[in-house]
Amino acid sequence: MALESIFHILKRTKIFYLLVINKRVSMRLVLTLMLIATVFNSYSQDQEVEEDTIKNRYIVGLLPNKSPNIYGLALGLIGSEVRCDKFYTKKSHGLNIQLLGQGFFTPFYVFNSKLNWSNYEKDTLTYGDSTDVKRVVHNGLLISVFGTFSEDINGVSISPWMSMNHKVNGLNLNLLINSTHTMNGLSIGLYNSTYKTNGVQVGLVNQTKKLKGFQFGIWNVNNKRKLPFINWCFTD
Repeated sequence: MALESIFHILKRTKIFYLLVINKRVSMRLVLTLMLIATVFNSYSQDQEVEEDTIKNRYIVGLLPNKSPNIYGLALGLIGSEVRCDKFYTKKSHGLNIQLLGQGFFTPFYVFNSKLNWSNYEKDTLTYGDSTDVKRVVHNGLLISVFGTFSEDINGVSISPWMSMNHKVNGLNLNLLINSTHTMNGLSIGLYNSTYKTNGVQVGLVNQTKKLKGFQFGIWNVNNKRKLPFINWCFTD
């Protein structure tokens, strides 16, 4: 009885008409759905192929860029860090010039507590949007007017404003603020803030959670002591 009732209901609906009575419409519907599925699958594959076959840039590459590697001169208003839609590391090898830099968009960021890496509690951190993927790595000389927000810098970073980085191996010369999680080398600016420093900090105020090296400034803070003019530490 239940089956007969269901059959009686379906017989009065358009679904039954399309699927049973009007076979032509039914076939067209099936073919249309299959075509849509095929096109969607093809588009998804094309997207995967596109990301797998993005070419490197040689001699000159314009910023921001989706290329995984730029060899030579990388030039633009802001860096490739802003390419949040590309979930892989983009690297520049050579000279990277950002005519503005991402510091241009954060003129009041100096009042943000995140600038003080010395309050951070972890040796490790995530990259990008809470992932393990680094958005950008700079190998060479990085120059910007208002500063940059970068993951890793291997070389020299220079600006008259500020720089926020996860890790710097080399020289970090930003006249206003240097904010870095891990600094291996020399950091020069009015205010230097790191979680870990292996090297030297030079500025008016220097702060770090872990120091193996020296601090030169009006006020110097590390994991062992707070001192004016000169401070040091070589143990964890």
